[in-house]
Amino acid sequence: MNAAKIIHAGAVKVTMEEPVVVDQAPSKPVEPSPYAITEQAAVWGRYRMPKIYRMPGGSILLNFSMSIDHFYDHGRTAPVFESKDGGLTWEKTKWPHPAITGQHPVISPIGGGDFYCIAQRAGIRVDGYEMPVQVGTYMDSMGFKIYRLSECPDGLINWFRDIDAVRWSPGAGWTVEKAEWDHEGQLIFTYNDKPQNIPGDWSQKVFTEHPVVCGDNELYIADYWTIYENGGKVPPNWECSLMASRDNARSWKRRSVVMSLPIATAEPVIEMNHAGELVCVVRTEQKEPVLPRSMYMAISKDKGYTWDEPRTVLGYGVLPRLLQLENGVMALSYGRAPGTWISFSVDGGHSWTEPYVVIDEEGKASSCGYTSMLAIGPEAFMIAYGDIHVKNADGEECKTILVRKVTVNPA
Repeated sequence: MNAAKIIHAGAVKVTMEEPVVVDQAPSKPVEPSPYAITEQAAVWGRYRMPKIYRMPGGSILLNFSMSIDHFYDHGRTAPVFESKDGGLTWEKTKWPHPAITGQHPVISPIGGGDFYCIAQRAGIRVDGYEMPVQVGTYMDSMGFKIYRLSECPDGLINWFRDIDAVRWSPGAGWTVEKAEWDHEGQLIFTYNDKPQNIPGDWSQKVFTEHPVVCGDNELYIADYWTIYENGGKVPPNWECSLMASRDNARSWKRRSVVMSLPIATAEPVIEMNHAGELVCVVRTEQKEPVLPRSMYMAISKDKGYTWDEPRTVLGYGVLPRLLQLENGVMALSYGRAPGTWISFSVDGGHSWTEPYVVIDEEGKASSCGYTSMLAIGPEAFMIAYGDIHVKNADGEECKTILVRKVTVNPA
């Protein structure tokens, strides 16, 4: 397996400002759960997965998850904070529309001045349905069972096909519409989370986990919540698909499999570089010796119809995020490596600098590692992240959601 080229960090000049606290958890969990979950599940579930993005009026919103890490709780509406001064200060606010639900929605600017979001809903418990014959198993350690959607009971088929999208349009404001998603050859996955003491077999459907990418009269999403048969065959592992829309996000068609590996790929992100190429980075969980434990990347030069051979990039990381700046620098953030890091590319994602540290957790317990980035100028962006080692006024370490301004230029 080839590796992406790593270049010296001196290829860019980076200034990282001091972090700004958005919100901080109490020192001890206070909220009960409807299930008798483990203590670790309660600790892990709150104050994580921050997402940052710009709103139609120009202000910046940031939200984060307060959900238990399980499909049943994905529909919990996230707390949301607003900044009207470029991220220097934050105030808790209300969502602009009640349909923007879920643990960590992302709102994206798309064509015609519109803004768009497929919000996350609570998952569905499937063990009350008469399920068809199982056609596969993914991630044996977690026991994901695979079924053909077309063979499932009508109630399940209708649930997976019923996808709400929220759109803001100039003059019309916020409205809810049905997203037409590609369900041809769709498979569904279910799992039973015995380690968290949550009963039942559960599944989940698509939502926008990262910003929509705008191309020439097309929009793109990298999706791993919807899995598909390939040529009538069930793929041996979880795969990520490139979804494209030619009608400004009203309908989405599957264009390609981004990469096929003998290990599961998840949490994909895509970005378009200045050459018009699509760059995709994914998380994997498989450890050696099957393949190196690493993030993997691939690049498409033809709008996602085909992809080059996947390469390892920068070692292990969760929820990689990409951001192309106007000055030509592309940023890649990731976490739990241990700690949270940012690397930069000056050639559209083909090579990457040695990573810069956001938080170094070597020898410490790990923060969630999920990040989000938002450009705030040609050479600057905000990164949102979580840090469990920030102390409160009493000197106790608490989960904390922070943002930092980063300025970067080619050296």
